Amino acid sequence: MPGTRKLLLLDLDGITFKLVDHFGEYGVSARTLPEIKIVDGLGTLLDELTAAEYVIVGCTNQPDRARGKITSEFLVEKHRLLMEKYPQIVDVFMCAHTETDLCDCRKPKPGLLRQAAKRYDDDFSVSWMVGDSRGDIESGVLVHARTILVQTPYNCGNPAIDIATAIAKDTRGALALILALERGETNKDDV
Repeated sequence: MPGTRKLLLLDLDGITFKLVDHFGEYGVSARTLPEIKIVDGLGTLLDELTAAEYVIVGCTNQPDRARGKITSEFLVEKHRLLMEKYPQIVDVFMCAHTETDLCDCRKPKPGLLRQAAKRYDDDFSVSWMVGDSRGDIESGVLVHARTILVQTPYNCGNPAIDIATAIAKDTRGALALILALERGETNKDDV
C-alpha cells in the first residue's frame, strides 16, 4: 500500500555537491574536506518545496568508502555540512558498496529509495528523483517516481535522457521545474 507523502530524492554528488578533478580523475566526488564544495543558491527553492509538502532527502552511492578512499567519518562530516547549509534536507540514505557487492541499495537498484519511502511514508507516484547519472534515473523509474536528469559537461550523451521524465540544465533548474509543475505553470523560463 503506497504512503501518503511526497518525497524529493536528491542524488548528492553532482547535484548538491560539486564534483572535482582529483589528481587527474575528472568529475569525481570530493575525497578531502577542503575539496567539499556545496552548490550555492538552493535554499529558497528548497524552502518552497518544503512549503509544498515535500520531504527532501539525499540518496547517494559512496563506493569510495568501500574502496578505502574515504572514511565513514569523512562522509558523516560531509553530510553534516550539507544539512547545516540546507536544513530542508532532513536525511541522507547512503550505499557504501561497490558494483561487485551486488547489494540492493546501490543505485540503479531501488533499495535506497525504498528505505526513504518506508521511513517517510512516501507515495512514489507524487515524488521525484533528481540525479546526474543513468543509475539515479533508473532507480527512480524502478519505483515509479518521476525523474529529472541534471545535465552536466560530463553526462550530456547519457542514455538516461531517454528514460527521464524531464531534463534540467542544473540543480536549480530541476528544483524550479518541480515547483512550476506543482503550480501548474508552463516552462516559460526554460529551466
